[in-house]
Amino acid sequence: MHTMTARKIHVFDWAAPIFMFLLWVSPGYAATVEARNVTISVSLETAARPGSTIWAAIHQVIRPGWHTYWQNPGMAGLPTSINWILPQGIKAGSILWPTPERIVTGGIVDYGYRNQVTLLVPLAIASNAAPGSLPAQADISWLVCAEMCIPEEAKIDIDLSKPAGIPALFAEARAALPKPFRGFANAIYDEHTLNLNLTDPVFAGTKPEAVQFFPTTAGAIDYAARQQVRISGNELVLSVARPPQAQRINALAGILILDRARSFQIDAAAHPRAIKAAAMPAKGHDAIVSVMAAVLFAFAGGLVLNIMPCVLPVLAMKALALTRSDGDSRSLRRDGTFYFLGVLAAFGALSGGLLLFKAGGAAIGWGFQLQSPILVFWLALLMAAIGFNLLGAFELPLGFAGLGEDLTRGAGGRGAFFAGVLAALVASPCTAPFMGAALGYALIQPGMIAIAVFLSLAVGFALPMFLLAFAPSLVRLIPKPGLWTTRFKEFLAFPMFATAIWLAWVFNRQTGPSGVLLGLSIAMGLVFASWLLPFFTMLVRRIAALAAVAGLVALSFGFRTEDGAEKAGWARWSPQAVDEARRAGRPVMVDFSAAWCVTCLVNERLALSDSEVAERLGKDRVVTLKADWTSRDAAITTELEHYHRAGVPLYLLYSADVASDAIVLPQILTPGLVMKELNLLKRHNPVHKAGDQS
Repeated sequence: MHTMTARKIHVFDWAAPIFMFLLWVSPGYAATVEARNVTISVSLETAARPGSTIWAAIHQVIRPGWHTYWQNPGMAGLPTSINWILPQGIKAGSILWPTPERIVTGGIVDYGYRNQVTLLVPLAIASNAAPGSLPAQADISWLVCAEMCIPEEAKIDIDLSKPAGIPALFAEARAALPKPFRGFANAIYDEHTLNLNLTDPVFAGTKPEAVQFFPTTAGAIDYAARQQVRISGNELVLSVARPPQAQRINALAGILILDRARSFQIDAAAHPRAIKAAAMPAKGHDAIVSVMAAVLFAFAGGLVLNIMPCVLPVLAMKALALTRSDGDSRSLRRDGTFYFLGVLAAFGALSGGLLLFKAGGAAIGWGFQLQSPILVFWLALLMAAIGFNLLGAFELPLGFAGLGEDLTRGAGGRGAFFAGVLAALVASPCTAPFMGAALGYALIQPGMIAIAVFLSLAVGFALPMFLLAFAPSLVRLIPKPGLWTTRFKEFLAFPMFATAIWLAWVFNRQTGPSGVLLGLSIAMGLVFASWLLPFFTMLVRRIAALAAVAGLVALSFGFRTEDGAEKAGWARWSPQAVDEARRAGRPVMVDFSAAWCVTCLVNERLALSDSEVAERLGKDRVVTLKADWTSRDAAITTELEHYHRAGVPLYLLYSADVASDAIVLPQILTPGLVMKELNLLKRHNPVHKAGDQS
């Protein structure tokens, strides 16, 4: 053992002079300062060019037995800091910190680096930066410790216009950075314990004893406490004690080390144990608390869903049915029951299909049915047909299985049942308060629990109309049928037309002009076939109707999705775009939305397109990205699941500090709320300027 230690010290005694020699013989540019315990150098990957981002590597060769610190130093210490003095038009981003190690000295647990480490910093060069020599200075300070701690510093002059440095140095530095974690992550805590719950295939086969978590969120865990790890297939749970008098946290960020070769950046929402939403099924009483909370949230979301604008047309049809009931309690109870059953059937089918597809590996989320241009097209035609039917333009024959007439005014319970189905089909993509957390929870639970949450949403949605149907005294307050009911029926056609127009717009976003041309041709063919039918005998009419509908449906399978145009000023989202913007020292706002999401459209119109908000986003140099989920996109689905969402909208606000986690904005936005979050972001994470400390 002593022999190995002596050999290790001998090797690292020569590390500093060897590294200095490599810098001297390399064709690149680097400046080196040798302090008492650390030899530090700054090198550039490429020469500065106007409009580019270059990378600076701050390399520390540390005296054997000593260590410097990570961005969260642990129980004691200070991280390395850099104060840049840069030419005009050049800005430094935040330090990218490589994966640290746990260092224990006399019972004190630190997070830091031994032997050597390379920190990377992006330098953004303005497009109007002056050519030629670009002198700059990096004032670097650090704390280096063994049995004692010594603060050291160096002022290093560099020329940003010099050619590239050592490629291997930058390659090794990037390899040492933690990778983004794309699985599910959340944290549950109380005053004594924190559980980090993670789900991802990368955990399969990992040994629990090799796993360590290094938090960047200050005060989240007791650094000296033992971390207990359980791994079951793709699921990992890490439990660790919290420090005395630990404060409430809304998010947990840090680095998870699986073994010497793999580490991941973790950004997890954090919940007090009272509103638990764990990734893995809980045990005993905690499981009941979790399921009950999700069921109640889903029920509340279903209730609120009734006042969302996307549901108005179908509820208007049921209002029409109530006016025609004349307060008859028996028919009201029948219609209310069948409407309730229709909603349950539709939500059950949608949730069952969603869970079945996800079990098969498909990357889909709530509202997936409107990601199909075929369904959107036929739903738009159905809404238009119902509208014309309400205006009395035509009566659909019985051969069409009662669609249209039964959906709006049908005798018996069939009309009420299909009204419930249609209401659920149109309403489900809308997102109401409480729904996001409940559905996100449901999608990571076993099948029976997930179905219970989805059915609770359905019950909440169907309950108001169901209760109204069992209160004849309220219905009798409606005036007696007369001319006004005819006019009211005709008026209700226009919400149906509005829905048809909205769906046609969604269809255009999905398929583009070629899809619209094909869709209009199919619609014309359907009308033409309807016009021809009365000229034939009943048998021929039925055969021709079936053949025409089958042929037109087959044609609709020719729809092909196209990329929708991005909103003005908003670039296309990707994880790489977020990372690049933050590494360049710029904050980021991401809008996860879809053309069929009415809540998203209202938020965009009233909040994100507000002139004051738009001006502020530009002033703060916020990179605005849009993740359009109108058509199916596996990357967007994965990101939604990462933030425990089953669907859109989702709004994320990232600071320029790549080590910090995203701020999740509410699902209902106002200009004032967005401005408030931007103010908080700037106050706590200012955009780096020349002379700022990174």
